[in-house]
Amino acid sequence: MQVQTNKKLSERWLLTANLITNTGNSMIWPVTTLHMTVSLGQDLTTSGIVIFFSSLLNICGAFIAGKLFDFWRPYLSLIGANLIALVSLIALFFHNGWPIFAILMMTASFGIGATTTLLNAYATTIRGKNTRVIFNNMYIVLNVGVVIGTLAVGYLFDYGFKWLMLLAASLFFILLVVSTFVFNVNTDMTYEEEAEPATGSEKAEPIKHVVPVDKKPAKFTMTPLLWCLAAFLFVIYLSYMLWETVMAPHMRSIGISTRHYADLWVLNGLTIILFQKIISNWANKHPYRLSVISGGFVFASSFILMLFVNQFWQIVLVFELLTLGEMLASPQVPAWVAQLTPKEVSGQAQGFVSIMISLGRMVGPLYGGIMLDHGWFNPLFFSVFIAMILANMGLLIMARKKRE
Repeated sequence: MQVQTNKKLSERWLLTANLITNTGNSMIWPVTTLHMTVSLGQDLTTSGIVIFFSSLLNICGAFIAGKLFDFWRPYLSLIGANLIALVSLIALFFHNGWPIFAILMMTASFGIGATTTLLNAYATTIRGKNTRVIFNNMYIVLNVGVVIGTLAVGYLFDYGFKWLMLLAASLFFILLVVSTFVFNVNTDMTYEEEAEPATGSEKAEPIKHVVPVDKKPAKFTMTPLLWCLAAFLFVIYLSYMLWETVMAPHMRSIGISTRHYADLWVLNGLTIILFQKIISNWANKHPYRLSVISGGFVFASSFILMLFVNQFWQIVLVFELLTLGEMLASPQVPAWVAQLTPKEVSGQAQGFVSIMISLGRMVGPLYGGIMLDHGWFNPLFFSVFIAMILANMGLLIMARKKRE
């Protein structure tokens, strides 16, 4: 199919696709550990191993998708990624026993990882709006999807895992239809490279430059600051994944229901929907490093406080603190990476972001599962707190060096 060279992707359709993807994905990740431990009789370590390899396939999908976006055809790549996720979810409706469940989760993760990376890469091609504003909007929509998806989990899990998979498959079918009719656009265009604002209300002027359509994409090169961002993303999402996986069975073990666990994620999503614009308006007036690093320290503090909580209302307060750190840091990182790298490698740059997130998601459940299977709850949260502090300090040092 020929690319429609004069057609441009609107932000509205990009946000719609992002909403569908994350709603479907939010019906999968909260129940993976629950399905394995409650329905399939596996322990937390085995569940961690399955999520480890699922995340590894997610990384492969992100890496390949980033390359395909820059060097091949973004449109056909997105269609292919959607199909892989859709077929895997349909198969999970019919076959969700052990061990076929693990295999299908891995193929679904491959497709979802590729789809997420491609949507982020498409976000860098939309002109007329600051890139960080687009990523902030995508982040808000992502959390609308989290609210809808986790509500579905809370109310449908007790009726059977397969119904959640059917609903998720239906969403990815809608995504396939949207992708087919909307994303057949030209991604080669005039770029505006956004300089970071200095401080306060001072705004930097964008530097306009043209990338020729037939120019070979530049090489994606890791810099010391990008390596520190990689470590930051890895540790943040390793820690975040503990809430998405091992916290569900842990909360059940202390008498808190699955529905209350789902309520936490609904509260997380609603908080982000209500307050993200306020946070973003502040962050957009300051350098990326300020919001990302301050968010990282707030995020880390929530884990040290987990050592002292044992009631649901206390968990809610700590989770809200974690959400504040997430709002400050998460939507700014992909925009910061886009600002640090050439526009010609936007696919690989956003693939890098997705890969580091997936690496954290890969290691987190396995690490958390092993620790909790041995009853080491406090050492688990203390260790990730220390790791986050070290990652934040490294990022702070390298960001200051770049500024100088």
